[in-house]
Amino acid sequence: RSEQMQLARRLQHDREARREWLREGLTGVQLDPREEGEIELVITLIVSYFDIVRKNLRDSVPKAIMHFMVNQAKDKVQVELLRSLYKEDLMTEVFVERPETTEQRKQCRQMVAALEKALGVLNEVRSMQ
Repeated sequence: RSEQMQLARRLQHDREARREWLREGLTGVQLDPREEGEIELVITLIVSYFDIVRKNLRDSVPKAIMHFMVNQAKDKVQVELLRSLYKEDLMTEVFVERPETTEQRKQCRQMVAALEKALGVLNEVRSMQ
């Protein structure tokens, strides 16, 4: 809580310092009340602009840091995963077919052969008619 108050005081002090710095450029210049009002408006707009820029920077710096940290971590993890995946001893293990799949393939081939034979018999029967 006290840190927030200190930050608020410091920001207010910075705002006033910028305001005074902008006014110093007008030292010795005689202005009518309308010009003074316009200058105060311009000073207020400039100070507000700097506050907005400061806030945007304060918000974007942590986001940029996290972006680069996450991307760097992602790249390192991806490299490690690929390195572990492409190890020579794992390659044969990765490409070995499961016995269940081999059996299914054998049964499918037998079924295809039986269906082709049945199709051949049907075509012979149809050609006899």
